[in-house]
Amino acid sequence: MTQRQSLRLALPMSAELDAIVEQLRACGFALPDLDMPGLHHVGDPLGCGFDFEVFPLAPADVGTYVEHAISHLGVMSTDLLNETGVEVWRPYTFAFGRYPLILAAPKGETFASLSSRPLARIATPYPALAREVFAHRGMNVEVVNVSDTYTACLLGLADAFVDRLEDPAPMHEHDFRAIDVLGHSQLKLVVNRALGSRRRIAIQALVKCLQAQPVAAPPVIDIPFDDEDEQLPGPFLEWDEDSGGEIAG
Repeated sequence: MTQRQSLRLALPMSAELDAIVEQLRACGFALPDLDMPGLHHVGDPLGCGFDFEVFPLAPADVGTYVEHAISHLGVMSTDLLNETGVEVWRPYTFAFGRYPLILAAPKGETFASLSSRPLARIATPYPALAREVFAHRGMNVEVVNVSDTYTACLLGLADAFVDRLEDPAPMHEHDFRAIDVLGHSQLKLVVNRALGSRRRIAIQALVKCLQAQPVAAPPVIDIPFDDEDEQLPGPFLEWDEDSGGEIAG
């Protein structure tokens, strides 16, 4: 009797995990709660001769595991994909997990006021994005790599921040305003580029199932701009462009 092959699937321990699991369950994945680390076995959910081993992972690590074939596929946002520079296929975009990437600062701060500083300090968990944004504008900045961008500005570590906007409530609470939208992050299914043809066929079946069982997109996030500010004519950069493509048959 021929033993079935398996595919490893890394899922991010992020706010979108429940929605990802819901969509996979609609595709036949009998997934347990993923609070516990380790591999969770799912027996041939797509009926194509492949079992799946699903495991949770820190969101920023998913691409590294997929690129190095420790996991055959995973789910990762484009902000982290572009920041880490991993080389993976991106054959499917989820309807949820889309967030604006913004340049923001305390209310009253503008791009002009930041530009007038000898050296503006920018807090961000995306240093590569921030450096590219300000180099594109010819502006000299010091990029401070932190995860909590609000605290960095509130305590004087930074003058402004570049970050993903998931919830506008903290911006209103702390009297921050968006200066500009730099692009949008999207949630992608990512796949190792060196998979064999049989595994590619199984992943194509997964993509088709995901397309047939979509989860509704959440409402568009309301970005808190300062109504008194003049907005810049268009975004600095669009960082939701894909460098990956469809899996070749």
